[in-house]
Amino acid sequence: MKLKLKLFSLCFALTGVWISHAQDMLVATKVSQRASITQRIGTTDVTVVYHSPYAKQRTIFGGIVPYDFVVDGVEYPWRAGSNQNTTVEFTHDVKIQGQPLAKGKYGLHIFVKENEWVFIFSKNSENWGSFSYKKEEDALRVTATPSISPYQENLRYEFNDLQPQSAHLELKWSTVSCGVEISVDVNANVLADLKVKEEKTVDDYVKIAQLTVAVDPSKVAEALSYVDKSLEIGAEFRNTMLKSQLLAQQGKNAESKKYEDQALSLGKGFPYFYYYPLSFMLLEGDMQKTYELLSEMLQKEPNNWIANLAMGEYYIKAKDQEKATFHFGKAYEYAGERSKNYTRYMYLSNKLILEQ
Repeated sequence: MKLKLKLFSLCFALTGVWISHAQDMLVATKVSQRASITQRIGTTDVTVVYHSPYAKQRTIFGGIVPYDFVVDGVEYPWRAGSNQNTTVEFTHDVKIQGQPLAKGKYGLHIFVKENEWVFIFSKNSENWGSFSYKKEEDALRVTATPSISPYQENLRYEFNDLQPQSAHLELKWSTVSCGVEISVDVNANVLADLKVKEEKTVDDYVKIAQLTVAVDPSKVAEALSYVDKSLEIGAEFRNTMLKSQLLAQQGKNAESKKYEDQALSLGKGFPYFYYYPLSFMLLEGDMQKTYELLSEMLQKEPNNWIANLAMGEYYIKAKDQEKATFHFGKAYEYAGERSKNYTRYMYLSNKLILEQ
C-alpha cells in the first residue's frame, strides 16, 4: 500500500512538472510576445513590461478595445496590452501628469473613451490582465488625450520628448497613440539615496548639504549640520569653504570669513584650482571674480595644469579662442599621465577651432 502511495505521489509530481513545462511552452508560442522597455529619467529608472498583440486588420479602439466599457455601474478597463498585467515600475517617487506617485511596481490599466483615456496605476501588479481589476486598489488615475499617429501593427510603448527631468511614455497601436508625462525631482531623489547610504564619506555629506539647500533654500541650518559631519571626518577645502558660504547666507559674516581663510589655507587639487574659481562664473555669473581668482592662482603657480584648464574654460566663456587654446595647451603640457588624454583632447579640439 505504501509503495502504491509513493508511486502515485511520484506520478503526480511528474505530471505537475510536465504541465508546468507545457504551460511554459504555450506561453513561448503566444502570438503576443513579451516585451519590455526601460528609460532612465534623471536618476530614476522607469520600466514597462507588457505583451504586444498585433492589429491584424481589426478595428482596435472602439472595436476589440471598446469605448466606455461600463456594465451595471462597474468599469472594465483595458489591460494596456495582452496576457498578464502590463506593469510599470519606478525606482524613485515620480509625478504622472503632474500628480505624485510613490516609487514601486504598478499594474497598468486604461479606461478607453473615444476622446479621452484614463491611465490607471493599480497597487496590484500580479493580476492576469484586467479581469480581476478592482477600483479600490487604484494608486493613481490620470487622463490623457489620444491622437492619430502613423500606423503601428503591433502594440508598443515608447519614451519620447526626453528631458533632463521628464519624459513622455507613449502607447502606440494601429493608428492611435496616447501617453502620459513622467517627471522626477533629481535633486530630491539623489538626496534621498544619499541619506539612506550607510557609510557616508566627506563627498557624501558635502553633496547632502548642497542638495538640502538646493531643494529647500530655507534649510541652511540643516545643511550646516551635514557639513559639520563631513568636517568630523576631515577638514578639506571643499567642506570648509561650503561652511563659509552657508554661514554667509545666515548673515554670520565674521565667522564666514574665518572659515574662508581656513579653506584657502587648505586649498589644493581639483576642487580648489578648478571648481572653486569657476563656481563664481557658472553659479553666480561673476566673470570678473573668476578671472581675478585664476590670475592670482597662475601668478603663484604658472605651471599648475588644473588652474590652466580652468582658465581655458574661462576664456571660452569670454569668447577668446586664442587665449583659451593657449591655456589648454599649458594644461596639456603640465598635466600628469592620468590627465594627459583629456587635456590633449581639450587642447587639440580648441586648436582646431582656432585654426578654422
